[in-house]
Amino acid sequence: MARQPKVFTWSDGFHRYTVAATSRVKALEAWETDRDLFKEGVAVEAPDAPDAKAALAAPGAVIRRAEGGLKSAIDKLPKPKVRTVDAAAEAKRKKALADAEAELEAAEAEQRDAEADLERRRRTLDAEAAALSDSWTSRRSKLEAAIRRLRPR
Repeated sequence: MARQPKVFTWSDGFHRYTVAATSRVKALEAWETDRDLFKEGVAVEAPDAPDAKAALAAPGAVIRRAEGGLKSAIDKLPKPKVRTVDAAAEAKRKKALADAEAELEAAEAEQRDAEADLERRRRTLDAEAAALSDSWTSRRSKLEAAIRRLRPR
């Protein structure tokens, strides 16, 4: 007479694996593992497992069910503590923020003015350099012409 199958189950945290087998060895073979999950305390005999009926209907076949998942993990997280906002501290923070923003705006305006002044001075220097270059070109041409006239032919 064949032995009656028992229901064994284990979970890796993401999935629950359930199988109906005649022994623990057969269950480990069905799960295709080289570890002794029973010795490690991970696998157990569970005749009342959620997939017990499905496993008994197909002995030797592994029933795999998603376990937990992200929603379950999130639900297990501790609820965040509600922060009570001190009105005086909040007013102080808002004033400090407004002051910092005003200081930033003033610094940006100062920087824009300094850059505009630098650009004006740069244009003035460029014009001065161009005038100096033109003056030098004209003077050099006159001097070279005088030298050519004075050289013997």
